[in-house]
Amino acid sequence: MSDTADMGYDVGTILSQMRDEYWQALAREEARTREAVDCLVCRLGGEEYAFETWFAAEVIRVPRLVKVPEAPEVIVGIFNLRGEITAATDVRPLVGLASPPLGPSARILVVKGKGFTTGILAEAALGVQGLLLEELRHPEGEPRPFSKGEFRRGDAAAVTWLDLEALLASPLIIAGHEEAGQE
Repeated sequence: MSDTADMGYDVGTILSQMRDEYWQALAREEARTREAVDCLVCRLGGEEYAFETWFAAEVIRVPRLVKVPEAPEVIVGIFNLRGEITAATDVRPLVGLASPPLGPSARILVVKGKGFTTGILAEAALGVQGLLLEELRHPEGEPRPFSKGEFRRGDAAAVTWLDLEALLASPLIIAGHEEAGQE
């Protein structure tokens, strides 16, 4: 031990410095931790849209859809979801988007509204992503319908944050509502 002391090593001091460095690094990391919202990201009208994951029940391939006479235009049909008849909804016109034909990557995003479940047609489901609230921007000018803003992620394309709660409360989506189909 005297050899170590002669070389200038003090284990207690070194361990203390290492502990301090560890806690400082941890504090810096916590400061860098950013608030994010977990969203299901999908492609609608050729653009990326996202909504909070707590609305999402599941993502499925587009099944055979049965047309319903006199249904609102956005209800493109109904399908059997494990014994429950569920509406397939095309929200693209409601959010001001074109409706390109659906290809093999098309999916139905099964979502839960207040008291009902519906399926939103999407050109693709891109997965769950944690979107940083610090990257949320509110575009100037006319806001997009049912939009909470856009996530700007550097050079990547913007992701529009869909106000799914407001969209699902729209009389154009709620089947049987007296204003359904009217603008």
